[in-house]
Amino acid sequence: MVIMPSYNRLQKGASPMSTRTVQKHATHQKIFSTALHLFRTQGFEQTSVDQIVRAAGVSKGSFFVHFPTKKAIFTTYVDHLTDTFLPSLPKWLALPPIDGLHQATKALTQVAEQDYALLPYIIEAELLAEPWDDGRLSSLHHIFDPLITHAQSAGVVRSDLSAAQLADHWLSTFFISLIWAFRHGEPLTSGCAVPLQLAWEGMRNPS
Repeated sequence: MVIMPSYNRLQKGASPMSTRTVQKHATHQKIFSTALHLFRTQGFEQTSVDQIVRAAGVSKGSFFVHFPTKKAIFTTYVDHLTDTFLPSLPKWLALPPIDGLHQATKALTQVAEQDYALLPYIIEAELLAEPWDDGRLSSLHHIFDPLITHAQSAGVVRSDLSAAQLADHWLSTFFISLIWAFRHGEPLTSGCAVPLQLAWEGMRNPS
């Protein structure tokens, strides 16, 4: 799967972007795409900011305008991933609640398998946000909050907690399970199966 930004969430309810804003987004995307390519081909630790800016054809100052740290690129990775999945959301919402939730999670797992070597950095961006980004709500809530709300409306999932709280519970379980599977050399799908089943049991409407 190719991860590309659509900027749908950035533009929603906003006036048309100025030329400067368009150029800023283009530079952001160029840095992100170049960095991700280098991370995939030669490894995160082996890739320096100098290599990224040289390959992207931008200044080092421009890099730090868009990304305060090298690891911050993985926050953008998840944001772009969300934009890639948004068109599939209506299809997932049309399924029975548990099936829609599992299909969205399966799509995430497939991407994790494709970028297996980068998995610890991607998960760190989600679970251990940098100090500059303290309190950030994962963009994946744009996918999982509606799926949980759908399940609550169907009476399948408990309603004493908000959709955002339940989505946090599901996503945290998912990412922690991924890193456990990664560290133990287990297949990602099977490594997540039991923890996610337990998470679902805790989310289900007891009545």
